[in-house]
Amino acid sequence: MDVTIERVNDFDGYNWLPLLAKSSQEGFQLIERMLRNRREESFQENGEAMFVVLSTTNQVLACGGYMKQVGQSGTGRIRHVYVLPEARSHGIGTALLEKIMSEAFLTYDRLVLYSEQADPFYQGLGFQLVSGEKITHTIDKTSFANSNR
Repeated sequence: MDVTIERVNDFDGYNWLPLLAKSSQEGFQLIERMLRNRREESFQENGEAMFVVLSTTNQVLACGGYMKQVGQSGTGRIRHVYVLPEARSHGIGTALLEKIMSEAFLTYDRLVLYSEQADPFYQGLGFQLVSGEKITHTIDKTSFANSNR
């Protein structure tokens, strides 16, 4: 599948409706929450970014980003990762996460995330399962660098 990964500078510049509709149908509120909070969490500050994966027709197929993990120095948090069901199993999620991690590790030494659904996906990228409040997975810069990505 031919795609491009682009940094989001203006949330209003994309058609989020397909992601919003599909994620809601699947019972996920992350896209709705991201769009509702986009003025407070703009992903435009130092140490944060939001990305979209676009098809050749500029349809948003996936999104995800990172920001500082509150209260943990040197730690970033991966947020709002979602891939349309019809775009899964084509390497899109992997490409998106590799982009997010490679950029986030320029700022952070460790990344965390919370996911109840995608454990095999994240472990396949080198994340370790952890237990904590709103944290299910973690990866450090050394593990990422050693994974030959």
